[in-house]
Amino acid sequence: MFKFFRNWFRRPLTMRVRYDHCIAAKPELTVVFLHGIASSYATWREVLPPLARDKDLSKVRFIALDLIGFGKSEKPENFDYTYESYRHTLTRTLKKLKIHTPLILCGHSMGCLIAIDYASNGDHLVDQLILISPPEIRANEIAGYKDQLYTRLYGGLRNHTDAKVVGQIAGFVDALSSFEKKALNTPAFRKAMDNVILNSKNYEAAVSLKIPMEVIHGRFDPLVITSNLRHIAKRNKYFHLTETFGGHDMTGAKAKKIDKIAKETLLHFLLHIDF
Repeated sequence: MFKFFRNWFRRPLTMRVRYDHCIAAKPELTVVFLHGIASSYATWREVLPPLARDKDLSKVRFIALDLIGFGKSEKPENFDYTYESYRHTLTRTLKKLKIHTPLILCGHSMGCLIAIDYASNGDHLVDQLILISPPEIRANEIAGYKDQLYTRLYGGLRNHTDAKVVGQIAGFVDALSSFEKKALNTPAFRKAMDNVILNSKNYEAAVSLKIPMEVIHGRFDPLVITSNLRHIAKRNKYFHLTETFGGHDMTGAKAKKIDKIAKETLLHFLLHIDF
């Protein structure tokens, strides 16, 4: 009975805001950063600060969140880690942040998928997306061998998160995967893997979305199927793909490339805002 009343009177669930900065007093554009699975806002540590300090982007408000179940956000037992659930919590979070400017979502890995879904179905208008290393897998009926292998890889990791070897692998390829080892053996990781990463509708959602998408991925990324991204780019004129050096991480040369493209994208958007 106590648990029932605790859940009944619980405040609406929102994502933890880990970064919120704008040089100007009144921003003209807001960018919200969404990290990937088994990670946190810290994944943006080499990308976000240079952009936020750039005086050319002084009118841009930069916000980074921890997704529910990860980082310092809440990890409720009754959260099902579906697109709908993430959509509702993101809507409440954006409302709490009182955003009154055009909105761009910037996602990494699973954060890309959540951004695409929100732009398609969310309550807040999204004007543009910046997507870094989106793990796009085709539906089973059109999947090729690489897609099936990729699915088995993720599925195997999901089913063996309690094994020591996974922790060792995660530590060894931390720069490539961006995984935080402590987040692997959690309900959030397993459920988000099933409901978001391995969702058969992801590929077509990217093909169908009709807003500008600036997409960046590393040539040596073990978690991204490059051919799928190229196919989406051919089918959707709004999906602009850039391949760069690096893996799944956002460090070193890849981080600098992301910042360069992001800055160009934001300046172009600011130049064409219709006040």
